[in-house]
Amino acid sequence: MIDAPRGYFPEAPGRMAAIYTAAVMARGRTHHGVTHVFLHDVNRRVERVYAEEFLCKKYLVKAVGRLWHFEIPSFVGNGNFTSFC
Repeated sequence: MIDAPRGYFPEAPGRMAAIYTAAVMARGRTHHGVTHVFLHDVNRRVERVYAEEFLCKKYLVKAVGRLWHFEIPSFVGNGNFTSFC
């Protein structure tokens, strides 16, 4: 569940690092299957772009308001991945 750090005012760092880290961890899991990632408060354009780029729009299961649910597959057994999506 990605719900921090704050990103609702210009001085707040936003969720970009957390989104990227979740994407790397999900793909690097050592077992087959999917990792469920829930992203909350997808308000700002930069956070939406990061989510679509690193968590991948094709893995988006459902979006209800500002809560997005992704199912990210493991890349174990698929060699080294060269791109996120």
